[in-house]
Amino acid sequence: MPSFTASRLEYFDSSAFREAINKQAELEDPIDLSIGVPEELTAEHVKAAGIKAIQDDKTVYTPANGIPELREIISKKLKKENKLIHHHPDNVTIVPGLTTGQLLVYLALLDAGDEVIVLDPYYPPYPLVASAIGAHVVHVPTLPTFQPDLPLIETAITNRTKIIVVNSPNNPTGAVYPESTLRKIAQIAEEHNLLVISDEIYEHFVYEGDHFSIGSIYPNTLTLNGFSKEFAMTGWRLGYMSGPLEVIEAINELQQYMVMSSSSIAQHAAIAAMKTKAHLTEKYRQKREFVLSELREAGLEVYGAEGAFYVFFKAPNDMTDMEFVEKATDYNLILVPGRAFSRIHGFVRLSYGTDMETLKRGMAAIKEMLKNIK
Repeated sequence: MPSFTASRLEYFDSSAFREAINKQAELEDPIDLSIGVPEELTAEHVKAAGIKAIQDDKTVYTPANGIPELREIISKKLKKENKLIHHHPDNVTIVPGLTTGQLLVYLALLDAGDEVIVLDPYYPPYPLVASAIGAHVVHVPTLPTFQPDLPLIETAITNRTKIIVVNSPNNPTGAVYPESTLRKIAQIAEEHNLLVISDEIYEHFVYEGDHFSIGSIYPNTLTLNGFSKEFAMTGWRLGYMSGPLEVIEAINELQQYMVMSSSSIAQHAAIAAMKTKAHLTEKYRQKREFVLSELREAGLEVYGAEGAFYVFFKAPNDMTDMEFVEKATDYNLILVPGRAFSRIHGFVRLSYGTDMETLKRGMAAIKEMLKNIK
């Protein structure tokens, strides 16, 4: 029987995430430290704005690049907080979630054979989607500190290189790249006339150092952000991008034909969200300090974790990441194997986005598990 599916699907393997979701249903009262979801619920005033949009019949298509009022608010934020070079409303486009946005970016910018530099570990869509549309991904490892290796980045550049992807604070490692490093990456990109994609969705979750936007110093930067993390709006599926007008207009052209527009309801809710601040940093700092202390006390090697709400730790006793994750389910604990985020196996991602009580149960389970393994 012939196959009706496209060959590009061979680049995708979501089994690690599907396994975590399946375990949520299989285990009784699981300790779920797998998925990157903040513990907070969407704020009441944000939900009310979404409901009011429905009641006021604001449920029709919007412009492909988003509601003008929302783009105006975002542009002011990008100018004031991020000091971006490209912050005008015309340089901003709204997308139905950053993952969809990444696909639009790659389709707008990459031809078959173009090269993309991705730092490993990585957020999975960055390499996988690029490969699926015919681009070539060059993986640059960041072990053991999870900080960018600048000489390796330079060595990886060829005459086919078009994009360097930067994600700080990083998913899955929690690494935060200092301003000095980002300035050097900008210098490298400028010397080779490359575009930088800077994913800053976790910008308000920084516990060591300060967040720095590379788009404040390098004009050929496409800055990505959204509402999922800071405003606990993961299910609303809304993000935004800002960058050179040529790039934004290319993305808008694709949006017109591929997604038409982002949810009008979510956009009106986002307007309400942008008028407030979530102030979650200190709360997550406390959770982070607790988790790091417990993991290190248990004898695990932990690097990175300066931001976001993830820890990417090395599995002990020469265990593979799959072995560790499978063993953890015996203790009702759900984690994600590091191979979902890296070509290097042996690491495990833990999310501390959940509440403190769940984290306490999770740390107790890990300690019990490691004691029995030893």
